[in-house]
Amino acid sequence: MFSAMQSHLARGARRAAWATAGGGLLAVGTAFLTVAAWLVLTETRDAQFAALVIGLFYVGAGLVALALGTKRTSKPPTTAAAPLTPQDGQQDVFERIAAAFGEGFQTGKAMKRASSRAP
Repeated sequence: MFSAMQSHLARGARRAAWATAGGGLLAVGTAFLTVAAWLVLTETRDAQFAALVIGLFYVGAGLVALALGTKRTSKPPTTAAAPLTPQDGQQDVFERIAAAFGEGFQTGKAMKRASSRAP
């Protein structure tokens, strides 16, 4: 059980590290592209025009990102399925196992709390 949890956490940490590295590289690439656009636009026109074009590009990209972030889905929320009822008074074996696991888990938590309070 703990090895599965460790594996899951390690995969999550690896994904977070790659996402951070990717974000950093995207930021550096964006900076270089901005400088390149500045140089091209100042050669074509003046610095004021270059600042206006690049600023408008970033504001437009930011507005698009905000619009995509606030977009609501058109799907209605899904409702949970009604629980199955046992037929003829019989309980499902898996239901009994799950109930026993839950009771054991709660008892273990209570014992841990009681042992941590004891001197």
